[in-house]
Amino acid sequence: MSEVSVPPAGRKLFVRQSSGLVREVSVTNALFFNAAAFMGTGVAWYATFYTLAFVPIGVAGFTTYGWAAIIVGVAAIFLGLIFASFTSVMPRSGGDYVFTSRFIPKAGPFLGWVESFTLVLASLAIVAFEIPVILRTVQISGLIIGVGTGKYFFEKVNNWYAQNGVITGWPGFVASMVVLALIFWVVIQPTRRLHKIVTALAVVAIGSAVLLFVFGALSIHQADFAANLPKYANGITYSQLVQGAESGGVLGHGVQIFNSLFPFVMGVVLLNYIGFQYSAYIAGEVRGNIRRGVLIAVLGALGVAVLTNSVFVDVLSRKLGVPGQLGWGVMFWSGDPHTPFGQPNTLPLGATIAHPGLWPVWLLVSLGGVISPFVLCPAYIAFMSRVSLAWSLDRQVPEWFGKVNERLGAPINAILTCLGIVGVLMILMNFPLLPDSLAPPEGKLNLVATLWFSIFMAALTWIMPAVNAIVAPFTRKDLMRGAPWRLWLPLFGLIWLAIMAITYWFAGIKPVTDFVGRATGESGLAYYNRTGLSFTIGAFVVAILIYVVQTVRNRRAGVNLAMMYQEIPPE
Repeated sequence: MSEVSVPPAGRKLFVRQSSGLVREVSVTNALFFNAAAFMGTGVAWYATFYTLAFVPIGVAGFTTYGWAAIIVGVAAIFLGLIFASFTSVMPRSGGDYVFTSRFIPKAGPFLGWVESFTLVLASLAIVAFEIPVILRTVQISGLIIGVGTGKYFFEKVNNWYAQNGVITGWPGFVASMVVLALIFWVVIQPTRRLHKIVTALAVVAIGSAVLLFVFGALSIHQADFAANLPKYANGITYSQLVQGAESGGVLGHGVQIFNSLFPFVMGVVLLNYIGFQYSAYIAGEVRGNIRRGVLIAVLGALGVAVLTNSVFVDVLSRKLGVPGQLGWGVMFWSGDPHTPFGQPNTLPLGATIAHPGLWPVWLLVSLGGVISPFVLCPAYIAFMSRVSLAWSLDRQVPEWFGKVNERLGAPINAILTCLGIVGVLMILMNFPLLPDSLAPPEGKLNLVATLWFSIFMAALTWIMPAVNAIVAPFTRKDLMRGAPWRLWLPLFGLIWLAIMAITYWFAGIKPVTDFVGRATGESGLAYYNRTGLSFTIGAFVVAILIYVVQTVRNRRAGVNLAMMYQEIPPE
């Protein structure tokens, strides 16, 4: 049903149409949508992420990374409760954009826009990161066949769609476009079919992780891995991997939680967790009891995220030898030419080295690792298109972005725009079109800068739900009167805000102001470019400019927005 706001005399009538979305998403679909959105690289790559922050990783029961996953996961329960409470009173698509714009007095529309705009850009960067991950994991699957069978053909997999062993240039771009075309095919399916596909692929990806854990825990051993490594990795020994961990500064002793470096690891965990809450962004399509559905989907996906980022990866890494995994990982992230196989230390590849006789099992697991980052991409594009729809309903962007296609039941123009931007990012990642000073060292976007850009850009996405939980029971008593846990929401918000403040201060603000990791002779601008901070600042500036332009356009058109943010968006 349309909602009509009667404006003052002299103002144009502002008619709010229905969103055009249909409630076709079941609780099960929502759960696996969240799982698909956070899995990305999946269990196969999580050991590689131990060293992404380049800080010492030790072991005390769990690894430093495992403890960070558990601590962040426990705190994130409060975030899940916050989202379930909010969606029960505003069951609309758009997620935290809708919440922030309605709960924060006066500045809410601006903050909601900046928060969601930066989240969308961060998500586009993550999709751009996942496509090379898909291609690398296909290569690694070929390596697994080569190790298991000894076939010469599979020893040359690093040259598949690559130049000199690097996925770049025309071969890398063409392969990336093939993957993007497959993503396009999935994401333009009608909503019900889209979620069936995402659910099925997510089940396969999770099933492959379970298979890896069961067979890995029973059959692989560090001694076998160390004995076989030189045979398959051109003579590289386990002791050399350990030495690489020591020289790379990532080999820790014990776990220091109350240490200024621990939040760096928490930041990486947030990168691997983001997405577990995304069913709240498609709440306008979830059928049945919204509060129960979103709560089950969010907390269920969070449980899978905590389990895979702690128990699964730590148990398997210890079976292979954590110090060796740290050395291999830091060599990969730093671009060391002696990195074994020239590839990351994925767990299926490590398991193949330790027990090559089970290569068919490890191959199945690795192919599941191809599906994990692939299924993330349509899930991300789907949620980003719903945010764009919410923007268009609020006149933050032209109405064209939010036009819902009747056959798909989805905003097709927003979907195509997201795919187009990812295509542009693929061009910038494969060809040296940017100034070297802006995208060091050779004018291409690189994986590490893309990841840190995403962490910085997602800051408001993690912080604003806490702020909303603190203020909403007081600023919007009319909406929150029947909200679940209404009296507890400020406490939930304070707990989550404290965790995020610590993480982003020690792992975000303080390091960049202190130029942590700055190379000798590197200028401040070059440092910010390399770490992705320059792109982050630029994105915030663009967000502000777009908001100002749209505000001016709306005022000139005589559109009265004063009452709009007092209402929930239309169905």
